[in-house]
Amino acid sequence: MAFASVSADTATNAPAAQATPPAPAPIQKPPSPWHTTASMNAAVARGNADTLLIGAALNSLRKWDKNEIALGADATYGSNSDPTTRKETTTAQNYGVYAQYNRMLSDRIYLGLRSDARQDRIASIDYRATVAPAFGYYVVKNDRLKVKVESGPAFIFERLKGAGTANYLTLRLAEEVQWKINDRASITQSMEYLPQVEDFGNYVMNFNLGLSTKITDHASATITFQDFYRSVPAPGRRENDLRLMAGIAYSF
Repeated sequence: MAFASVSADTATNAPAAQATPPAPAPIQKPPSPWHTTASMNAAVARGNADTLLIGAALNSLRKWDKNEIALGADATYGSNSDPTTRKETTTAQNYGVYAQYNRMLSDRIYLGLRSDARQDRIASIDYRATVAPAFGYYVVKNDRLKVKVESGPAFIFERLKGAGTANYLTLRLAEEVQWKINDRASITQSMEYLPQVEDFGNYVMNFNLGLSTKITDHASATITFQDFYRSVPAPGRRENDLRLMAGIAYSF
């Protein structure tokens, strides 16, 4: 009986088993302040003519407080090969970069500074760089539709093959439309016009129109039309460079 009593007392005084602590919650990575879209398009033909055209673009946007920064780059390369002679000709080779900073003064009015540069081997543009302060205004601004206009002076630094270097002051008039048709489809359109102050017949005009349709939450199918117009092109070159491209874009 004494043995049983000792055993009971020992069981009563034994420390209780400690419960297993819960696993720590996983640390959530904060979302990136940048919204970035990468896109790519390609066209290939084989037969009587072997052709290749590829293009890529990267655009990124960040907004905080009353500030926004947009950055972007694009490049296009194309070639054609004669199946008989195997002689290859470059049909497209260009690239461009841009950066723009905007400071919102109110819900619709802002001041900005834009800079961009472009090179185009086929159009004989060794380089063209633009620096442009801007006054901007949102004509329409809601969840579905945004329409804004910009104006201000700009300075162009340019060298055309066969025409030498030219640096001159221009005006810059620009507009941009972003229309969210529904939860999956959207249209963007932009245009800028830069006439030389001393000669309005000498100007640059850039036009862009894009349609995007979501495939998944991050991927979209895109169709883009672009027109780069130079009223006074390099010797032996045409004024217009038109592009129609279809591809895939991924946002993150």
